[in-house]
Amino acid sequence: MARMKPKSHHSRRGVTIVESAFMVPILMSLIFGAIEFGSVLHMRHTMLHAAREAARSLAIQGSSAQQAITLAESLLPNSEDLRFDVMATEPSPDAAQRKVEVVISLPLTDASLGDMFGVFGDNDMTVRVSMRSEQ
Repeated sequence: MARMKPKSHHSRRGVTIVESAFMVPILMSLIFGAIEFGSVLHMRHTMLHAAREAARSLAIQGSSAQQAITLAESLLPNSEDLRFDVMATEPSPDAAQRKVEVVISLPLTDASLGDMFGVFGDNDMTVRVSMRSEQ
């Protein structure tokens, strides 16, 4: 029976480079994907906070819809690149359910750090907060 020679360290060097060439792009995609997801999640949290505060001021403090919109816009990040759409509705005096609602939307391409591959398309990220009016 013939004995095989043990493989030397030098014969594995080329295999390691090839394995790295396959794994580095996958690893980088996972890292940048996690950063992108965190960025979008942070923006959604900021939008939700602004919508809650605006709805609370509209429901409890009795402010107008325009004042609620101004409050929400003051809590959102101020940038020329971000195109927030803020809407607030007051309940009508004769409505059976006295609900106020604040809706904030933003194109996902604005919320992301960089939509290089067009994954988000024309979709919007929207948060909607409804509260019962105390007025």
